[in-house]
Amino acid sequence: NFWTLPAYGLHSWSWRQMLLLRSFVKDHLVYSVGNGEKFSLWFDPWMQGESIHAIYGHRVIYDAGLVQDIPISLSSDSIFWEALGNSSTKKAWQGMRPRSSEVLWHNLVWHRSRIPKHAFCLWLAFQVAHKTKDKLLAIGVLQSTDCVFFCEEMETLEHLYFQCPYTENIWKRVLALCNIFKPIFPWLEEVQWMIEHTKGENFLEMVRKLALVAKLYHIWLERN
Repeated sequence: NFWTLPAYGLHSWSWRQMLLLRSFVKDHLVYSVGNGEKFSLWFDPWMQGESIHAIYGHRVIYDAGLVQDIPISLSSDSIFWEALGNSSTKKAWQGMRPRSSEVLWHNLVWHRSRIPKHAFCLWLAFQVAHKTKDKLLAIGVLQSTDCVFFCEEMETLEHLYFQCPYTENIWKRVLALCNIFKPIFPWLEEVQWMIEHTKGENFLEMVRKLALVAKLYHIWLERN
């Protein structure tokens, strides 16, 4: 039974992820018990997200004096996504995913003109997920944290993108192409500046967003 099947390490990653979602899915399904062809009266989680078997154990089937696969009705079983409306993958995703507050930088990453691989690289940077040398040293993968652009400083996320003389010079030139002339700030301050100066959707602001993301993406590409 899908609802009681244990998730073993030998299963494929995608199948294990599906099994892990069962607890979320159960809370949003509404069952109409019929002839038992689509689901089981005893083993499917139709009763407030749990099955009769899970709540009362196998003994309850025996005590009830009923055959396990006896049909309750001649009509077909029905399964609905919640009580109202039609089911859709969007509703399922919105119901299962954890929700968090909107971050200030979302328009820098997920704007309508984004380049997907560039946007993903910037999103990774905001998650501090890039495997820079300081992180690799901490887990014993590397013995040196020297910047790959030969400035003899430790490679961190902040250093790689805006504090290294080489990448700082690249960013100055990119900004100049956007007709922007300003000092180069540390990572978080630079992001804040871009947020404040790219709030709209006009051509100039869109170019600024694309310039920032393209710069980060190609520096990470060159770094590797």
